[in-house]
Amino acid sequence: MERDKRTIAAAGIAWLAVGVFYLLLLHQFQDPFPPLSVSLSTPTTQLNDFIGIALGIRRLTADIAWIQTLQYYGTEEANQSEEEFENGIGKYPLFLAYCQRVARIDPYFTYVYFYGGGALGWNMNRLDEAEILLKEGIAFNPTEWRLQQYLAALAYQKNHDLSKLTLFLESFVQEEDCPSLLRALLANIYKKQGRYEDAIKIWTLVYQTGDAAYRERAVDQIHRISALAARRGRQAP
Repeated sequence: MERDKRTIAAAGIAWLAVGVFYLLLLHQFQDPFPPLSVSLSTPTTQLNDFIGIALGIRRLTADIAWIQTLQYYGTEEANQSEEEFENGIGKYPLFLAYCQRVARIDPYFTYVYFYGGGALGWNMNRLDEAEILLKEGIAFNPTEWRLQQYLAALAYQKNHDLSKLTLFLESFVQEEDCPSLLRALLANIYKKQGRYEDAIKIWTLVYQTGDAAYRERAVDQIHRISALAARRGRQAP
């Protein structure tokens, strides 16, 4: 037993030594990632983040951090209604910090900015925080033009320019990496405008993506909106 403990301790020290060597080696070459002081600077940073970076597995570490972000955002808050929970509406005070944690481990993980910016800007109406996150994404991904479009869409939201916001969403929802929450936002706009067929098409698209977090909701909305369309059809002269 004592020998096993010594073996585990020696293995741990060896891995840390490899990590330290890797970090020293990075100083000899141009590192495309933020310095360690930035990568580990968020309130939600964990020890595992340092270990992952030290071992040279930033992308895997960022994936794990992203899963933890979704778990945080997917946890029901106190006094949160079912409708609010389903639509991602809540306080979630650390959500920006969770997204920044992922982005600072791997700033080229652009989905973080799309999803995080959408959740902050539209679901939680924290437009300033959404802008902060998107500008960080643009700084590291200046050629990703959709982030610029996203930033413009936030301005439409601030100015209550629904027509331009709708045009932006319509141009983006067919993209493979468009977050389901943005498709849901467009479907809800269509529903409020009485454009039931268009809303059903978007919810069908959400369903077809196989996104487990939205699949059941998509089916429910398709049934509800179909019923609204049928009722309107019966009332038509």
